[in-house]
Amino acid sequence: KRTSCYTDQVGETVASSLVTVTDDPTFPGSRGSIHVDDEGRPAEPLLLIEKGVLRGYMHDRLSARHFGTASGNGRRQSFREPPMPRMTNTMMLGGEDSPEDIIKRTKKGVFAKRFSGGQVNISNGDFVFSLTESYLIEDGKITAPLKGVNLIGNGPEALREVDMLDADVALSDGIWT
Repeated sequence: KRTSCYTDQVGETVASSLVTVTDDPTFPGSRGSIHVDDEGRPAEPLLLIEKGVLRGYMHDRLSARHFGTASGNGRRQSFREPPMPRMTNTMMLGGEDSPEDIIKRTKKGVFAKRFSGGQVNISNGDFVFSLTESYLIEDGKITAPLKGVNLIGNGPEALREVDMLDADVALSDGIWT
């Protein structure tokens, strides 16, 4: 429907060169892991962004036919709904920086440790996420706990601004979707 902010950008730089994003339904023991999608296609990892370059989109059979590519993300919200392209375990892969170095280089920021939920406008990438545990970073040091914090921004803009990336990657524990 051409509503994505990434329409017609396959092969284009859409993020920092540090950013690689995958959707991996085979990730062991995770909430989004599946063996086959809801259209009967075997689950396979999908590279979405590689070193900042958009490599592809998630597809169900219908969109895969339109784009002339493979499907694998056809998932139903429930048995009452038709399959549509949906995430499994979508994650940004880690980098080479240590958490300590990232904090040391941050003049003023928020260390977001735990999230409780949020939402994303999929057409433009605007987001809001609630933090249940967060701390203020000032002059390279964690200084104070924060309360009632929401992160508000735009995903594509945030991905373009990544200048350090921690090697300590973890998937959500399933408290929020």
